[in-house]
Amino acid sequence: MLRLRDPIWLSETMSWLLAIASLMAIFNGFSDVKNLVLWGYIPSYLIAVILGFSLHEVAHKYVANARGCQARFTISSLGLLITSIFGLLASLLGFLGSRLPFVVAAPGYVGIRCSYWGTKTIFGGTTSEGLISLAGPTTNIALSIAGLVGARIAVALSLYSLYSIFIAMKYVNAVLAAFNLIPIPPLDGYKIARWNPLAYLVMVIISLIMITI
Repeated sequence: MLRLRDPIWLSETMSWLLAIASLMAIFNGFSDVKNLVLWGYIPSYLIAVILGFSLHEVAHKYVANARGCQARFTISSLGLLITSIFGLLASLLGFLGSRLPFVVAAPGYVGIRCSYWGTKTIFGGTTSEGLISLAGPTTNIALSIAGLVGARIAVALSLYSLYSIFIAMKYVNAVLAAFNLIPIPPLDGYKIARWNPLAYLVMVIISLIMITI
């Protein structure tokens, strides 16, 4: 069985650049940038995706460092390959005037190494693992709420270009939170549920509410 190993020899900066480039490909971002330069078009959805993904991973790293762990963003070989394939398909279908019904966009992750994870709960999780995992979806939920508030303020002030950015931020981050809360490894939801099932349930409910409102 062929096993793709993650290229940890890449610098963290290069890993970020590759991850963002793959996200731009999958969400038509390069065309959006061209339209921004030529026509002043604001790529609301792309902004929301890159902001949500980046701050999600940065939150993991920040909390890991605060807990005394080593952490750095790195490319996932398999994730980057799958994301790139979806990017090519999305570009092809976009050229044909169609679009993918769904995408998989997971080009990288924050690798974490802790000398001490803490005492395990009865479900098998630990405090450090739970808090580090919680940081990502919590950041997305906070961005989603901020997007909702911003969208309503933009409508009240008739700032419709800002409205498109805020409403995209609200929806994209709610979906990112809900996806990452699926309770299967290696997603955050699995680790949060093992640490604190009540916190997990609250997070799921809030993320689903933010998707529907």
